[in-house]
Amino acid sequence: MIVRLTSGFLVAGSLSVLGFAGGTTAAAQGAAPAAALKPVAVAGSKVALTPENTSIGFTGTHKGPKPDPRIGGFEKFAGTAEVDPATKALKSATVEIQTDSLWTQFGKLTTHLKSPDFFDTREQPTARFVTTKVTPGAKAGEAMISGDLTLHGVTKPVTFPATVVVNDGGLTVAGSFKINRSQYGMDRLLDQVNNEVAVTVAVGKKTQKAPPAPAPRPR
Repeated sequence: MIVRLTSGFLVAGSLSVLGFAGGTTAAAQGAAPAAALKPVAVAGSKVALTPENTSIGFTGTHKGPKPDPRIGGFEKFAGTAEVDPATKALKSATVEIQTDSLWTQFGKLTTHLKSPDFFDTREQPTARFVTTKVTPGAKAGEAMISGDLTLHGVTKPVTFPATVVVNDGGLTVAGSFKINRSQYGMDRLLDQVNNEVAVTVAVGKKTQKAPPAPAPRPR
């Protein structure tokens, strides 16, 4: 399952990085199309979610006319999805992320995001998403996924539409939703970067770090 944290706050990193161009764009780091995902095998009714079949990433933008997107992700996490083999439907999913495995294309940005200004990975070593309900959509392959997202020690409910496919090959999921990072206690640099966080979820894509970006230049 890709659980992508996409946000303006994640873009910031530090004032030395804020406002710099360069790096992969938000579009390039976006969710993989459902058709491009590789089904993850189902064992009984369970699907193991790992970095080998799942990717967790984020993208952020600055305020103003020049958003200068930044991207990153997490290299260590584990989870489980449960499906109903008879109805070919997703029943639940849980993912726990080791926040200290965070990466970006900029070393200073990565270090600052791990600091108490943002994720505070020493005091908040994990982030977690747990579904509370999965409702079939109006069309085949569509679903509404509801769950609790725990980030920075704060838990909030989220609901988002997703494309869910369960077949003999396995499970794939693709979807996205938005949160405000200040609601999770990450309220630094709100005058510099956007509060909104877009989270992209997919199952069926291996975690891959983007290459380091060229040295950023002042805005």
